[in-house]
Amino acid sequence: MLNITINEQEGRLVAALCGDLDNVASSQADRDLAAVFERKDCDIVFDCSELNYISSSGLRILLNIFKHARANGHKVVLKGMSEDVEEIFELSGFLQLFVTEK
Repeated sequence: MLNITINEQEGRLVAALCGDLDNVASSQADRDLAAVFERKDCDIVFDCSELNYISSSGLRILLNIFKHARANGHKVVLKGMSEDVEEIFELSGFLQLFVTEK
């Protein structure tokens, strides 16, 4: 199960991901993160401190958001990843696309 909370902090849009962003949760995540695609005026932060797992379909969602943000001159930040989640990003080659914060 995945829970997504979106709010603004310090001029950035912050999406807190809690749970597993797996194949089952990806369609709901697409709908929940639609508001992120509407924003073209700020950087996007994904708070991954409570994200337990991300599948290839979850990575695809974040990649699409990355492309959208970059096309609008903004960056996507991954914050608070566990070692396991960071390893998934590293193995997929996606980690180098995003800015990371502890």
